[in-house]
Amino acid sequence: MEATEQAMDVEPEVNLIAGTPRDGSLLPVGWEACAPNPALAPNFGSDRDEAGRARLWAEGNGRRECFGYLRRQVHLDAGKAYRLRVHLRAEGLDDLNRHLVHGVFAPAPSGFNDGVFHYTDSPDGITGEACFRGPKDATDAELRLHLRFSPHGRVWWDHVSLKECKPIPARPVRIACSWGSGDLAHWRRWLDAAGRRGVDVALVPEMFDGSGPDRAQPLDGPAPSLLAEKARQWRMYVSGSFYERRDDIVLNTAPLYDRAGELVGTYSKNQLYDPELDLGVTPGIGFPVFRTDFGAVGIIICYDSWFPETVRLLAYKGAELVLFPNAGYYAGLMPARAADNGVWLATSSLDCPAGVWDPGGTQAGELAAEPTRYAASSFRAFERDEELRMLVAAADLSQHYSPHWWGGPLLSAPGGRRVRQTLIQPIEPEIATEAARWWEDA
Repeated sequence: MEATEQAMDVEPEVNLIAGTPRDGSLLPVGWEACAPNPALAPNFGSDRDEAGRARLWAEGNGRRECFGYLRRQVHLDAGKAYRLRVHLRAEGLDDLNRHLVHGVFAPAPSGFNDGVFHYTDSPDGITGEACFRGPKDATDAELRLHLRFSPHGRVWWDHVSLKECKPIPARPVRIACSWGSGDLAHWRRWLDAAGRRGVDVALVPEMFDGSGPDRAQPLDGPAPSLLAEKARQWRMYVSGSFYERRDDIVLNTAPLYDRAGELVGTYSKNQLYDPELDLGVTPGIGFPVFRTDFGAVGIIICYDSWFPETVRLLAYKGAELVLFPNAGYYAGLMPARAADNGVWLATSSLDCPAGVWDPGGTQAGELAAEPTRYAASSFRAFERDEELRMLVAAADLSQHYSPHWWGGPLLSAPGGRRVRQTLIQPIEPEIATEAARWWEDA
């Protein structure tokens, strides 16, 4: 979890680097260097900056395979929440998530692990910070500062702290999804029923009003106006897609309305199903992420789901919940889309069942857990109403598990976490090259 309001102090912050000796050949008391393969060990040391502040440093050893870390012992009390903060300066590191790991690792039987996944840059340096729930039982652990896979990169740390912070609260969200078709009168009743259940977000399907591209309407037309009206009436977020006329083009658009019925933003389907093109529909451009009072929301529509990059991009941009209105979809993809990218995925469909999946791959309301999944569920309640064609799932967005959960996010299935990529050479550039290659080699 990112450290924001959770970083409020419970105990004083102590810089664990303070007292570093001036002799750069030595590490301060309590710190030691570790390299599983000595041949690949980075160079480590300590010194002081121009202002006299103590710092640790690491640099590559000339080999791109270099891998090692500085570590010191820490103790984690049972049932506490902690904040880990690092402040550093780096040179020659093009991607901090690939080259640096900052985390806490406990040995078996606890196996607890967690750490920093997000950084901010400023003129006085880079800050990485995270608040997380600690282990259920007290344990000793190692605080590690990794340098990896950089032959010539350098990093200087002038602040490292681990301290207790205020407990991390649950982040409950109630999501209503639907299946089947209906006219605007039906969706008015459906949205009223969702509102009476106190949901935070209500999702209707793609083309929910039954109108085709030849009956496209502007954003103030009857279909989107109904969504806005019910969002305002029931103080809930509402989304679903319809054919929008925008100047001289037609788009398959999903607006998102907030609890006041105000438009948060729109997403227009990027990957159109080919028959839509034949009917004069134009693809949208871009995958926006919308900030709400319960979390960050992205949207994909129907045919978008066949392309894994759509949800991956939304997750990289910070989406936590992805809304997926559609006419039909392949349910087998849903746990993969959610688990690969560490998101909750909610779908409402004209012709397929509704569903909600969490980052661990759990489907809300499932009768039996998938046997190869080793993660708890984030869902706290589930309701299904066959007459209304509605399901309501209550999830806790603070419970961000991935399918194979081994004590914490630094040793579990990656779930879209950038730092969990452990390859030396990134493959994204090659993917982009191959995706753009239209010719076959002779």
